[in-house]
Amino acid sequence: MMTISASDIIKKPSYITRPTEITLVEDAKKHIKRSVVLPYELYERVREKIEDEVYMMNNKQALSKKSYDEFLSIETISEELVK
Repeated sequence: MMTISASDIIKKPSYITRPTEITLVEDAKKHIKRSVVLPYELYERVREKIEDEVYMMNNKQALSKKSYDEFLSIETISEELVK
């Protein structure tokens, strides 16, 4: 895993267009991780999980804490069943 800044992307765009490993994009001034770039093969394997998490983040206000905890427990059980 490597960490790069926006200026690194400008110097070498292949960090983003053809990543070979998980790459963290950092805010150069604040040194805070802002984004993650995944190789496409890895993304294909974790896509559904990422989409579920994005959905939950976008709708977290609609769910109560109890509903969210229940969802997480059901998700864990369903993942175990798939394996």
